[in-house]
Order: sequence, then structure tokens, then C-alpha cells
Amino acid sequence: MRRRYGLRGLARTGLARAGLAAALAATLAGCGGGSDGGSGSAAASDPAAKGSPVKLMIIAPTGTAGTNYPEMVAATRAAVRGVNARGGIGGHPVELVHCNERNDAASAKKCAQQAVDSGVLAVVSEVSGTGGIMPILQNAGIPSIGSAGISADGSELSSPVSYVISPLTLYPAVCPALLAKAGASHLGLVGYDLSASDRLIVMAEGGAKAVNHPINPKIRIPITTSDFTPAISQLSRSGADGAVLVVFDQAAYAVISKAGQQIRTCHAAGTLSPKYLATLGPAADKLVVATAFPELSQAAQFPEVARMVAELDAEQAAGDADAAPAQRTTTTTTGAWLSVQIAEKVGNQVSGPLTSKNLLAQLNRTKKLDLGGIVPPLDLTATTPIPGAERIFNTTLRGARWDSASKSFVPLGPETYNGLDILRRAAS
Repeated sequence: MRRRYGLRGLARTGLARAGLAAALAATLAGCGGGSDGGSGSAAASDPAAKGSPVKLMIIAPTGTAGTNYPEMVAATRAAVRGVNARGGIGGHPVELVHCNERNDAASAKKCAQQAVDSGVLAVVSEVSGTGGIMPILQNAGIPSIGSAGISADGSELSSPVSYVISPLTLYPAVCPALLAKAGASHLGLVGYDLSASDRLIVMAEGGAKAVNHPINPKIRIPITTSDFTPAISQLSRSGADGAVLVVFDQAAYAVISKAGQQIRTCHAAGTLSPKYLATLGPAADKLVVATAFPELSQAAQFPEVARMVAELDAEQAAGDADAAPAQRTTTTTTGAWLSVQIAEKVGNQVSGPLTSKNLLAQLNRTKKLDLGGIVPPLDLTATTPIPGAERIFNTTLRGARWDSASKSFVPLGPETYNGLDILRRAAS
């Protein structure tokens, strides 16, 4: 099945349907399995990498009947290949281990325990909807860099060993600005009639307030709805020409398709399959998404994206079919590759033995971490002031739009949008 990030963990903390300012203030309160084996083997021939090998692990499902992420495994392999070509981390060659989470709670916990038993330096990228991984890593003092943030237990967004760099949690706050950028002036919203959706809907209201385009109507539908014609008719009758979507999976595709050329829609990148969007034809051309990273097509503008593409090309040339261009995605590929870059850059600053606990301590001292403009410089000492989502260290998103002609997302513009700043402005 085509991979995509789910968003089940993004709205796990419901907000009461209080006034917008009060709800936003509450949101911002507190401001201040088995293994598939190793790959990316040590570059023993590199004279700079003379230390003992260290291990990194990626935890992600592959080969299951559900959602799979082989392109993330390939991206970490490509990144480790690059690290070893540069002499490893602190002179230590790097070995990569993939543990298959299998979309299964028991396997996820086994992967976490394998990380502990194997003495890995860090987990670099982790996708698990079931949860249970972070508590085990936390007890062992093993950092998890680049978690997807979708676990049912919410621990990826709150554990002190977790470092989330993809801020898709904040997509509803950014969508109103993206819709306005794309030309919409009257905004609506389609969301589930669930308390768990309230947090995301409040964020959308805040984002709309920040750009002076209040949301009306806010259409709440049962999660069991299969006929979205009434919702689209209600949007059309209201005069809305843009809509924030707080529905997922097939519901999102249905709204995008039925909205067609009349209503622009906005969702989070990584949650929608390009393969499926391509089946909708021009009906999907009014879709915009909030995305954490530049598009892969922007390699000429972002040297680090170009370096990532070159390392993926080298991995493909070495025989890894999952590194091929057709498998790469802006969200999952870039996020996985960046996770290894963070481990390398911060690991090179560790004084003393290169251990997971020393790396964790160095991460917690790191400010102004430069990742070549793919994301703004990161301050890993400053947690996010959103209760239950404190461990998001990048709050900046970009915009992209779907282009049915190329069957891909293309940049909406050069602007970036800080979701946290948008919410603060709306709450003030």
C-alpha cells in the first residue's frame, strides 16, 4: 500500500468548545518485531573512520498489508552512506539497522527493546501508530530523532528523548494563510464531529483569524459519513471558495474530488497519496498542502536538498530500488534523511565517549543547529509551549499545490509560515 503519514496522534488532546481566544490560550498554556538486518555498513576503508562502529536504527513498517515506508529506510541508508564517506560520526563508522514495526503494537515494542539490547546510538526516524516505543527508549536514555509524531499514546510529541522536526501537527493553523495565498477569500471547514477534532479545528480558527478570513461555515460530520455531497453543497451555498480539511483518508479524497474546481482545499503534506490524487485528475488541482520541507524539485535552490538527492542516487546505484526517484517523497524521504544529518552534526560535537546518553546530553545543549536551510536553525533546548506536543522543534511550514499535469506537488511560493507564531497572534 502507498505510504502516507496518518494524523491520528495530532488531535488526541481535545479542547472544549470554548471561545477561540480562551481555547488558543489553553493550547499555548505553559509557554516557556524483528529486524530486517543491518545496512549502510561501516566505511572501513576511510582513514578518518578509525573508531569502533556505532549503530543507528530506523523503526518503520515495510512489506505489510497496511501502510509502508520503504523510502524512509532507503533515505536513512543513503544518509549513512554519506556519513561514512565523510569519516563517520566523531571518527566512528556507522552501521544502520532497520527494525520492521509491521504496523503491530507488539512488534513496535520489540523494536524499541532491540534498540536497547543492541546499544544503538540513536533511533533516526520512527513511524509507529501504535505507540509504546518512546517509554522504552526513554528508560534507556536513547534519543529518537525525527519521530513521525503519530503514535496513539502521544509519547513521540512529549517524551524528553524525542525530537520531532516535521511540524504537521500545526497544519490547520497554516492552512488559512495558504488558501489565501492561493486566492481564496471566503473560508470554510469540514471536520469530524468528534471531540478529538476540536484541537485541530481551534487551530484552524486561529489561523483564519490571523489572516483576517474568519471560517464560516464550520461543517462537522460523523466519522461514518460516506456521502459528502451535502457538506460540499453547504460550502457552496455559503459562498466559500476555500476549506480547511480536518477529515482524513478516504473522506479527505472524497471532499477534494467533490469540491473540484469550485472550492480550494487545504490539508497536511504526507497524509495524501500522490498516486491516489493522480486518479482524481484536474479535480485535485485546487488542493494545497502545508509541508515541512522544500519540494524535491527545488534542489537547485537548496544545496542540502541537492546533496540528499545525490546521496539517494548513490544508494540507488548501489542496488537499492527503494531509493529510486519514483519512491521519494518530500515529507517522508526528507524527514528520514534529515534525522541522520542531525545525529551526525550533533554527534560530532560530543566530548568524551560517543554513547547514546552523551549524544542525548549534547542534543539538549544544541542551539542554532544549521541544516542548510531545509528547516530554520533548530534550538533543541527550547520546547514547544503546547501541552502534549512539547517536543516539536521545527514549527515552520511551507506551501505546495497539487499539479495534475505533472502528477506531483509544486511549490506554492517562497514564503514560510511559523504555525506557532500564527497561533500566538490569534490568541493575543
